[in-house]
Amino acid sequence: MAFDQVVVRVRSKIGISRLCFTKNSTFGDLKKELSNRIKFSDGEVVKLYLEGTSVEVKGSDHELLRDLDITHGTSLYLDQSSSKLSYARISSSSKPVDSQGDVEMDDQEAQVSDKQYSGDSSSSKDEVVEKKESEGPLFKSFDAYLHENSFSIGDLPLKNSFLPVQIKRGVMNKLPMGVTIRHQKYRHVDHLEMMNVEEVRNFANYWLADLEMSFQRIGWMYGYYTEDPHYPYGIRAVCEAIYEPPQMSQINYVSLMEDNLLPKVDKIANRLGLERIGLIFTRLPNECFLTAKELMRTIEMQYNSLKHIHYTGYPVSTMVTCTMSPDDNGQPLLDAFMASDMALALFRDELLDNNQDDDNIIKIRKVQHSQEIMPPIIESGKEVTSFDTSWLMVRINESAPIKPNSFFGNSGRNHRFPVENRTYSSTANSTIHQSLVSDCSARVTNSNERFRKWDKKILADYFNTNSPETLWNDFHLLIYVCQVLDVDTALAICDCIVKKEQVDDLVKDLLLQT
Repeated sequence: MAFDQVVVRVRSKIGISRLCFTKNSTFGDLKKELSNRIKFSDGEVVKLYLEGTSVEVKGSDHELLRDLDITHGTSLYLDQSSSKLSYARISSSSKPVDSQGDVEMDDQEAQVSDKQYSGDSSSSKDEVVEKKESEGPLFKSFDAYLHENSFSIGDLPLKNSFLPVQIKRGVMNKLPMGVTIRHQKYRHVDHLEMMNVEEVRNFANYWLADLEMSFQRIGWMYGYYTEDPHYPYGIRAVCEAIYEPPQMSQINYVSLMEDNLLPKVDKIANRLGLERIGLIFTRLPNECFLTAKELMRTIEMQYNSLKHIHYTGYPVSTMVTCTMSPDDNGQPLLDAFMASDMALALFRDELLDNNQDDDNIIKIRKVQHSQEIMPPIIESGKEVTSFDTSWLMVRINESAPIKPNSFFGNSGRNHRFPVENRTYSSTANSTIHQSLVSDCSARVTNSNERFRKWDKKILADYFNTNSPETLWNDFHLLIYVCQVLDVDTALAICDCIVKKEQVDDLVKDLLLQT
């Protein structure tokens, strides 16, 4: 299908801009649109390069974009080595991003510093939508949106059906409802707070130091939800722990494997007053916030966690997706997202293609037979069979507190319990490649297989170097107890932690003897 609309992405110092043109647009139109978004110094020359190359885009203002090899989906890089750029305005075609600040982690000798967890720093992705405080957030909280719209939910995506129609002979067939793709104006979670800074740092350091970013990692975030006073009727998700399930790690993607332990981990978390709040995974630098494949995983996760507990009866998912990727200096940055309700509705009605192999474009599936009529998908007034992934993404703010007060307090803790389903090098000087060859089964493992029991020396070191007050209050130790002994013993320890009671030393003896 030929695209009448040409979408071009331009990466600059202030982030990524998404520009829309027609097939007859010129290079002058591109430069004019850039000048509307970015303020340049008087007389400054604009230099554009094809993303990932040293090929400079040169041409007169009257030359067509297609004659300069700028077509739909082209990514450009704006040379700003001598430029002083500032943000000019926000266009309605910009990506739906809005953030108060990213959690930046400074990795010096594979150790993440504390000072950048203050939440004061922000990534270049977020600077592209920096606004005055008086303008308020880009997205409204869901309840605030309902208040402004008289609590009407009849026109919201998950209250409507977009199922294809099967043509029947001899009867009047009703055409399927059309789908208009637009940015969602509300969000079900407004902020993701990484309360357990040490847990996130541990996750980042393993990816940076042990895996050397050669393989990606994924984990389930556990925490709780609370009101956020910074937004009208706001909701904040607070991350307290990360469980790393069995996974298949590759250089540019990581997938979850079957995990029979996950329901037991959920029980342990629930006993502590926590619940699963979303996914966190690492990724290599990419011009898009989430690839189509990653977005599909987010959509499926949220759809499977829909709850019908809202007072309006509208189904709501509050599961958040958090990505960790390196910045220009190789330091990990966090970005949080959710899929829109329209994305969940398209997934529910099986309109999305199962094979999403394009980073920036999400595809609608083809008709399965001649008697099927698919609902028309309308993007910017035109019917399409694929569209930009950013339409289905909702940006979530993320930060970490200056003074963390985690449930799994790290004060007085001298040693952390090893994290499940990881590959650990036998020596400090072992490379990741040697480690993967020698212990590949620990990196890629199925939950039905025998889990890794820790050496008695490792267990003894942990028990001897931690105080009785902090000994058992470790999420990964509780998971290990569940695996070695049973889930009831782990739950009993959870009760002791909550009630601040002493755990019977018999449990420690059983772990050392098993």
